[in-house]
Amino acid sequence: MSTQRDLQWQIRLLSEEEAVRALAAVVEDRGLLTAAGELPSRGEELREALVAEDLAVYGRPEEPPTSDGELARLVLAYAADRDEALAGTVGEAVEYAREPAERFDGVMLGAAVLALTLLQTDVLVKREPSGRWSFTIRKRALRDSTLGKVLTALLSQITGGK
Repeated sequence: MSTQRDLQWQIRLLSEEEAVRALAAVVEDRGLLTAAGELPSRGEELREALVAEDLAVYGRPEEPPTSDGELARLVLAYAADRDEALAGTVGEAVEYAREPAERFDGVMLGAAVLALTLLQTDVLVKREPSGRWSFTIRKRALRDSTLGKVLTALLSQITGGK
């Protein structure tokens, strides 16, 4: 994939399953699977943490929840825009995801957990001593609108569009 535009187009063309496989491949390549396993599942813990934070600006309760594939495509596009090295990894992951699955993918994590793991420099998720989870968003001046789209999709999926 020669250009950023080509890569963004290839990401948009991924099927639901391919997009999640590509995101999982990027998370695995970056050595983040252990961190992903430490995050809460898509369940009640994440919903409670989101309600406790001031994230309403990213919500879109009138729309249906974001699908796993759409969330994965948004995160991949955002990651590819962040830096050249990560764009190369995303490009390789997109190519990998398009190949027939000849082996069992060991990643059985949801797209939301994979997204949070890959976005860990922008979204800090941690467990408080009380046992509750919290979110801290570190916004950057560059690509805030792209991060906003990713966060909107992430919140939509975790909260079920509510």
